[in-house]
Amino acid sequence: MKSLTFHIEHGDWSADLQIPAIHALSDLAEAIIDAVGFDMDHCYGYYDNLKKHWQSHEEYTLFADIGEEAKESDTGVQGTSIESVFKPGKKMLFLFDYGDDWMFPVTCTGELESKPFKRPKLLSTSGEPPEQYPDVEDD
Repeated sequence: MKSLTFHIEHGDWSADLQIPAIHALSDLAEAIIDAVGFDMDHCYGYYDNLKKHWQSHEEYTLFADIGEEAKESDTGVQGTSIESVFKPGKKMLFLFDYGDDWMFPVTCTGELESKPFKRPKLLSTSGEPPEQYPDVEDD
């Protein structure tokens, strides 16, 4: 079975994941959100323009799947396989929560033949993950 490995970053935090290549982009999104320790409670997308996501030529969004605020050219994440988008060396921006704009550069770092497995594997993490909802101090 073919699987792909990924490196995800945010500030000084990073994680490495392995996931079956036939899984959907939505499964990769859940693995990223689990690795960073966030709640999966917002829409998200993948964009090929890492600096100006709104100018991307290639984008895959949850909006396209739920029929909300999607561009006509958007492709959904639920029916799109990871292997149809990512190859080793390809980098995309994973944008989570369009209000807070959590941006995670995602790089496909390799392709492996492995024994079949169903759940994404968290291979390693480094640094302190960001806090999704930091406490607001009252003055």
